[in-house]
Amino acid sequence: MKLNVFYLNEDSNTSPDQLSEKLTNYPQNSLTNDSWPQIPVICTADFAIAHTGQHILLKFTISNDYFRSIDRPINSEVHLDNCVEFFIAFDQSDQYYNIEFNCLGVGKMAYGNQKAKRTLFQNSVVQKIRTWTKSDTHEGEFNWEMTMIIPADVFVFHQIQSFEGITAKANFYKCGDELPNPHFLCWNKIVSPTPDFHRPDHFGTIQFMPAQAELSSFK
Repeated sequence: MKLNVFYLNEDSNTSPDQLSEKLTNYPQNSLTNDSWPQIPVICTADFAIAHTGQHILLKFTISNDYFRSIDRPINSEVHLDNCVEFFIAFDQSDQYYNIEFNCLGVGKMAYGNQKAKRTLFQNSVVQKIRTWTKSDTHEGEFNWEMTMIIPADVFVFHQIQSFEGITAKANFYKCGDELPNPHFLCWNKIVSPTPDFHRPDHFGTIQFMPAQAELSSFK
């Protein structure tokens, strides 16, 4: 699949909750279980994405989840919890970044060319990613949103002056490996016998649009 990431003209000091509200006006992209349909899935999830030139703005919206998250250390096993993830590779490389956050805002970030060979980032780098979470529980259903504000300088193996005009490979995920009903949702379909998000060969294409191509000009 291919996705255009539209420009959002906003000051970097805008609060995460305000940016989250603005992202509701951007296209909503579904995460599905098409990759592993044999695994029953109850929850639904989608995401919206934009950029400011210097930041990637990413909002996940999840419904009918089951709450189980732990206040873990940074760079720990957040995928065991209610977790959303964003993997991205620049320059047509097989080296990619994985960014993962549980719904308590505990993050993990690493870089490498395969699942078993990841370089974890310093805590101070992960903490540059601002997050905002909104949640509610209704009749046993856990519904939540997470907005990430990801600055260009966390991609430490690249010198990104601006996201404008960049083409990258990426995938977006929702998981919860230790929930009562474990699930593995993806944006771009992965072909593998068992769930495996670390498949850059199945990333989709994302195109960061120039500033003059704001979303309003395409409506």
